Amino acid sequence: MDEKKKSVSASKKNKEVYNMRNKNGTLSKSYIKTIKAKYKTLSEDKEKKVKGAKGKLNKFLKEEFKSAQNSGIGLIFTATGGVSVRDIFIPSDRKKYIKDVKKESAKYHNVDVGDVMKRDKMLEKIDKRLAKKKKTIKPSSVRRELIAKGIITKYLFPFRDYTEDFIENIMINIDRAMSSIIPRHPNQKFIVRLSNTMNAISDKQSYGVKTYGTPTIDEIKAALNSKIEMALFNYGEGADELNFKSIGISVISEPYGQILGAGGHRSQTMACKSWFISNQTSRTNCFYRCIATHNILRNYSKENELDLCKEELIVSPQKFLDRVNNSATNIKKRLKTGNIRATSEADIQKYVDNCYKKNSSNKCEVKIYNNVFALVKVIRPTEWNGETLKTTYEIQNINHHFVALVRWYKVMNIIDVLDEVIKIATEKAKEISIGADSGDVSEDILIDREPDWEIVDWDRFDEFCKNEIWNKKEEKCIDVKYEEQSETNKKKYQRWFCARYGRTEYCRRYMDDLNLKIGAYDLEATPNGVEENMFRAYRLSFSYNILDKKHKFERIKTVSFGGKDCIEKWFEWLYKNREELTGYTLYAHNGGKFDVLLLLNDYILKNASKWVLEEGSLIVLNGAYLSFCLTSKEGDIENVDSLSHGMGNFKIQNQIKKKTVKMEEDIECMLTFRDSMRLLPGSLKRLCDEFDVEHKKISEVVNFDEVNINNCFGGAVDTRRPFSDEKFKIELCNYVYCNYDVLGLLEILNKFSKSVYEACNGINITDCITGASLSKKHYFNSFYDKSIYPVYNLSAKNDEFCRDGYFGGRCEAFYIGEQKKKLYYYDFTSLYPDVGRCRLPYGEPKELTEERIGRWNCRYKEGVSLTPIRGIVKVRVKTKNFDALPLHAIKDGHRLTFAHFGDWSELTMWYRELEYGISLDIYEYELVDAVEFDGGHHTYVTTQYMNSPMNKKDKKDKEHFWEEGLLKDFFEDAVNKKAIAKKNGQPALAQAYKIIANSGYGFWGLNANGDGEGRDGMSIVKEDDDYFWELMAKGVVSNIGRIGEYIMVRTAMRMSVSDFNVSIATAICSEARMKTYRFLKAVKDKGMNILYCDTDSCICDLKLNDYPDLMEEFCWDGLKDPSTAGDELGSMKNECLEKVEGYYKSKVLKELGEDCPKSIWKKKVEEYVNAEKEKDGGELSFDKGIIAGCKQYSLHKRLLDGGYVVAGACKGCKRKLSYEEFQHLLYGTDMKTQRECEKEIILRNPNFKIPEGYRLYEQQTQFRSSTSDHIAEGDYTEIRRIDIDKSVRINYTKGTIDNEGWVVPHILTLDENNDEEEGNYMGDAY
Repeated sequence: MDEKKKSVSASKKNKEVYNMRNKNGTLSKSYIKTIKAKYKTLSEDKEKKVKGAKGKLNKFLKEEFKSAQNSGIGLIFTATGGVSVRDIFIPSDRKKYIKDVKKESAKYHNVDVGDVMKRDKMLEKIDKRLAKKKKTIKPSSVRRELIAKGIITKYLFPFRDYTEDFIENIMINIDRAMSSIIPRHPNQKFIVRLSNTMNAISDKQSYGVKTYGTPTIDEIKAALNSKIEMALFNYGEGADELNFKSIGISVISEPYGQILGAGGHRSQTMACKSWFISNQTSRTNCFYRCIATHNILRNYSKENELDLCKEELIVSPQKFLDRVNNSATNIKKRLKTGNIRATSEADIQKYVDNCYKKNSSNKCEVKIYNNVFALVKVIRPTEWNGETLKTTYEIQNINHHFVALVRWYKVMNIIDVLDEVIKIATEKAKEISIGADSGDVSEDILIDREPDWEIVDWDRFDEFCKNEIWNKKEEKCIDVKYEEQSETNKKKYQRWFCARYGRTEYCRRYMDDLNLKIGAYDLEATPNGVEENMFRAYRLSFSYNILDKKHKFERIKTVSFGGKDCIEKWFEWLYKNREELTGYTLYAHNGGKFDVLLLLNDYILKNASKWVLEEGSLIVLNGAYLSFCLTSKEGDIENVDSLSHGMGNFKIQNQIKKKTVKMEEDIECMLTFRDSMRLLPGSLKRLCDEFDVEHKKISEVVNFDEVNINNCFGGAVDTRRPFSDEKFKIELCNYVYCNYDVLGLLEILNKFSKSVYEACNGINITDCITGASLSKKHYFNSFYDKSIYPVYNLSAKNDEFCRDGYFGGRCEAFYIGEQKKKLYYYDFTSLYPDVGRCRLPYGEPKELTEERIGRWNCRYKEGVSLTPIRGIVKVRVKTKNFDALPLHAIKDGHRLTFAHFGDWSELTMWYRELEYGISLDIYEYELVDAVEFDGGHHTYVTTQYMNSPMNKKDKKDKEHFWEEGLLKDFFEDAVNKKAIAKKNGQPALAQAYKIIANSGYGFWGLNANGDGEGRDGMSIVKEDDDYFWELMAKGVVSNIGRIGEYIMVRTAMRMSVSDFNVSIATAICSEARMKTYRFLKAVKDKGMNILYCDTDSCICDLKLNDYPDLMEEFCWDGLKDPSTAGDELGSMKNECLEKVEGYYKSKVLKELGEDCPKSIWKKKVEEYVNAEKEKDGGELSFDKGIIAGCKQYSLHKRLLDGGYVVAGACKGCKRKLSYEEFQHLLYGTDMKTQRECEKEIILRNPNFKIPEGYRLYEQQTQFRSSTSDHIAEGDYTEIRRIDIDKSVRINYTKGTIDNEGWVVPHILTLDENNDEEEGNYMGDAY
């Protein structure tokens, strides 16, 4: 009962609106009964002239009229105390409402009868028109649901056979269903779905338009037609596979009287008439920036500095931002607030109080407005006595980001300049705004990022002020006498100095303090003993850093909660300690796909009494919850009750009084939740070992398969020997196990945070969600210089063009079968950082003119030197040498293949790949189109160059080649410092640089718009939040569901990210494939064989040590000292060496003990390894190997001591397959085990049919909870355990396998329909 009271009190008004209708959309009988009783009572009180009755009745009518109108309910109150309640959405109720209003007894009514009559007549006309057409079908069911004060009406239609033509029949069904429904809902957004099930609305695999909108019937037909034809192509003769049974149409009706999308725009327009709105993009110190912006703009106007204002706001806006930043920094330093994650009301109060000191000239107040410019709070000095305050700062707070609102009358003298600023900003933001909503960005925009600098060498600054400041009047440099200048001029000279010397030793980037407001949490959960194998949490542990007043680390504190309500207990504890924990970032390892789902389902979405999801803070990517924020809900009177149990009357009143006073002082607190695995990939155990933390992950002391929902809580036991009791043992083990997990994770994060901060010039990991965002932030903060290497955000058109050439690494099998001979497994060291050092696209992108394209083609045909194209090109290509190894990649469905082109085929690629292809003389080319970047230059391709291998440049040429790379310093710095850190025994620092280097190319290729229709995402909004209607207005909503007081909104929209350029990623991937190709070609040129390659590795029978020329090119660091082979960036290493060293290290440590000094065991390992090398002729090799397909191989080596090492992979298989199991895939050597596995599968699944051929089986346990489930009614964010049977077989289709097992590349022709799917993967066994 108490929980129910809390739930109701949490959002009383919202609950009343919701209870007007049942979940199916019909009117609630309890609501009708309640409103009739209330009106009767208030009417009687008014008649009796009870004091205040008239006011209460008027308030009741006003509130009920508005809320009922928003829900499409008509209310009529009579003079005698009667009430008529009608559903405006139902035709019969509309007629009754019109009739009741006209009665004399009707005293009050809430919906204009003219509007209702107009709607009724319109629908009658539509019904008559539809009846005449006789081409409509009736829905088999109609269901209405209340959502965000609006109504979703869900129509379900049976799918019928009207014609034998499959596609035509689908279109007729869609046409008739839409003709029946859409005219009834003019201007309302809807979505259409087609399903193989009887319920197209709930089917997650249905076909349809992606988002709610108002498309025409023809547009829907076109969208469905393309998707169904694609499905038919995939299924082959697939009409039988697409046996449609139902059509679903969901229509959403906005609240009565609301115009979708108009509210926010109207508020913004009106606000602009009152204020100049200065929204700077920086997310740090934004409150202090607002104060600085107010002061600076007022000073411009007060001192009438029109020229300076124009110079700093229009001509060189960076100067204004620098001025604001310096001022904001000084304000913050004076307050000594330290590093606070988000500015709270307490910080604002501190600023106001600080300004209220005696004789202060800036006594002020701060007015805070919300996202629709409604005043929500005024913060005045604590000791304010009612006097007039000199300054009022007006600030908008949106998702904890502050925006300065400057009244126009305060800047009268610079209005013209500010109008020009608004005009420029509007034009610049227009295309970006369109792109953010629709994915259509029509301009290429320079990435204009510049760090905030501060001076460190003040002596050099003094010289600058004396000798380097130019005076226009005197036309020479003068001594400005810095000490005699005003504060404004001093800051101006500091800005000039930083602009000139920002990237020198005289300055450094301005850094926030190290943020150690970090916590780590972990859940233990089990599906055992739970209905439908749903996971239930039974233990939650939480560790966090305790900081001193200066925000320096003191110690770690750990708390733990057990029981079915452990999550609720934790959030209650967080709320009680919210003042201490505000601004903290809480991490769970792999939390985005597990822990967060349980938090959402068990507490956050179902209980908004204390913590509320912050609007717009949720980030969902690839099905994982990466980040979200919770803000505390202050002033909850329910807390008072818990204090007063068992107290006397007097004591209760005193407690309530004290609590009420405290609530008035409460401030809103915020917590951020993140997934540490997105920042630090890898298992927690591996990370604990690598970072060498004190609390390493302990092995499972309890068999978790034996833990179930009934025994997992353990608990106290009445025995003198508690450790003999299973309950006590389980409870203790779960407690210790969970605590060690969070302590270990927090210790990792603390080490990593400090290392990143020191290595990356002040970057806090709490400002980075993923490893890619850390790498990106580091590059732009420390290496990007737009004056040398300008990079542009590409327009949608150029992004799409360049993205067509963006492919991953080369993964191919050149042989299928077993080879019993010496095999070598080589791997490039950090291939992508290596090739990322070369010249890459930068500068402004421009489409190549037809004249240049024609000239290039003419010169190519004539065989003369070619003018290079510094960018991405589209060419037609045809193979002329079918004996050569194919160079170019082409997408065949979802797989990347390297085939020969029998006919002219169109490809998009990095220009240097075209250059290389020309030099190989394998293909004929014709240039079709290109996007060229105006930065840098390329080597010209001459006739002689065409006939010479590119890899035979002299050393000087190579050095010049590397100098062109815009990422060269970035990658080399990360790789070199990683090696130094590793050598110095600094694992956290080494890990930081490893992540920076490995993620340094991927962020450039971010696909912000998915398949062109937006990236799948998720928004969670409050039931009464207008943000839902903003999303509807943008046309990005694809599905909707409700959990508790929240609406789960599945979206398809462009990600709100910038500062990436896919052409750079395209070029890097192309360079990587070319480097791999050069090695593959070198092996073939030596007459040896390639068996397999995967991105940066190759399995072959060539012994690299036997070929000095190849060693010089691919493994130069191993020429003088073989022990250092592969150490340098881009050099090749022998993977067999690593396996053998690992084997003998384990053996030696087992013999000598783990405490054996490193120098001793290392020497012993070297002896063993050298003996193996001597046996193999100087370079380690495997004895035999099996190649079964892409990411399916096994290499085996027998060692001198009788042991063996294996290198292998089997994608999709959780366990490591033995060499003997791979032999079974080839020869069927263990059919007995295969048949036994198949019998077990039949027992679990009687429908399973035993397949032909040789297979391996594995039963896997998977945890499933996709974001699509979270909007399905009843599914919420549950996590299910599902046991599935997987199988693996050999079925390689990227080429033709000849009789000896060698793979011959496909030859693609125009009439060839190669729709075979890749088969060498783990597929469902049934």
